[in-house]
Amino acid sequence: MDNTNAIGLNNDEADTLAERLNELLSNYSIFYQNTRGYHWNIKGEKFFELHVKFEELYNDLILKIDEVAERILTLGHTPKHNHTDYRGNSKIKESVEVSDGIKAVENNFISNNNHTPTGAAYNFFRGRR
Repeated sequence: MDNTNAIGLNNDEADTLAERLNELLSNYSIFYQNTRGYHWNIKGEKFFELHVKFEELYNDLILKIDEVAERILTLGHTPKHNHTDYRGNSKIKESVEVSDGIKAVENNFISNNNHTPTGAAYNFFRGRR
């Protein structure tokens, strides 16, 4: 019996890949909502620079979220789509403090650097464009 899916991948490998992509989708989705919160609520030092940078980041993230979800569908699986699943699968936690720009970058972006594409934000914050 053939053990491949509709696109010719081994079913077990496709299952594993879809599971990992759903974890990535969860990380991106929590990170996206955190970034929106920072953009909306940022105050203080570097307000203008960070406000613009957070908008760039969340616009980029929404594209990546869509791409990951579509890859999961291509594998024959269903992408996670609710925050309960995201919170349960994400290594990134929802941010509580979203108004202090320096704390937002240091505590959330830098501490999550193994799970999110935040090098650009960190470099921008530190003056390395």
